[in-house]
Amino acid sequence: MTSKSVQRRRPVKAANIYDVAEKARVSVFTVSAVINKSDQVSPALQRRVEVAIRQLNYRPNLLARSLAKQRTHTIGIIVPDIANPFFPLVVRGVEDIAQKAGYSTLLCNSDNQREKEEHYLELL
Repeated sequence: MTSKSVQRRRPVKAANIYDVAEKARVSVFTVSAVINKSDQVSPALQRRVEVAIRQLNYRPNLLARSLAKQRTHTIGIIVPDIANPFFPLVVRGVEDIAQKAGYSTLLCNSDNQREKEEHYLELL
């Protein structure tokens, strides 16, 4: 096997908010305002930022956003027994409503064990 037959690809670096700002020729603050749907940005600047976002295939870092805003937009659901046919129906309803409101859900099954419930409460 020759060195030419094995090619290593470098992972493609995901675009960040600074890359978007540079491409759109605006400040990071402006990019953030567009992402957060602020009405403080002119339509022309908003379009420039949106074009840069699409061209760079930018996706906001949800972990960084959660740390900055101190909100995760995640709802934790702890059920005592996921095998009980009642709980999947409840969880499905909560998840549907949460998603429409822009939240994600995290499901934890405690197996009717207090220690597990306490662990999940600390985790969430």
